[in-house]
Amino acid sequence: MSASRIELRPAAASDLSAIIALERAADGAPHWPLATYEAILGEQLAAGQRCLIVAETDAALAGFAVGLMHRIPATDRDDREDRVAELESVVVASSARRAGIGRALCCAVLDWCRSNRATEVVLEVRAGSMGAIALYAGLGFTQAGRRPRYYRDPDEDALIMRLPLDRFGPERI
Repeated sequence: MSASRIELRPAAASDLSAIIALERAADGAPHWPLATYEAILGEQLAAGQRCLIVAETDAALAGFAVGLMHRIPATDRDDREDRVAELESVVVASSARRAGIGRALCCAVLDWCRSNRATEVVLEVRAGSMGAIALYAGLGFTQAGRRPRYYRDPDEDALIMRLPLDRFGPERI
């Protein structure tokens, strides 16, 4: 599959059944209920705190990614509001992996985070997901922490990774 045939766009309600099917087929996906994806779509349409981006190849859904903006109020010592974003989920169909789709989806979410003036992006990933960890490291994310036994079925630690956006311009990714 050629990365040049990837079309990225905001998800639509008509994508939900394909998103759910893709997510259920991916062992490492969060397996959120349909109502969660419907709520994300509603927030996205209202220019809210979340985005849901899909990747299509030859008119078939090949992957999706979810981004979330956290707004952390200013503290007494700093009147600047920190704007932390989260890369909540990235899922690529097993048949479409290693074609640049995951990277393209991550870059689209990072662009969305920048457009919402995020100062950094964080994510959690299974400690054993070496392909995902390599993808995130290639985008400039570094490990910032570890949550022991965070994931279930199977039990596994979560690595917390972060990317400060003020030090990495669009040309970085």
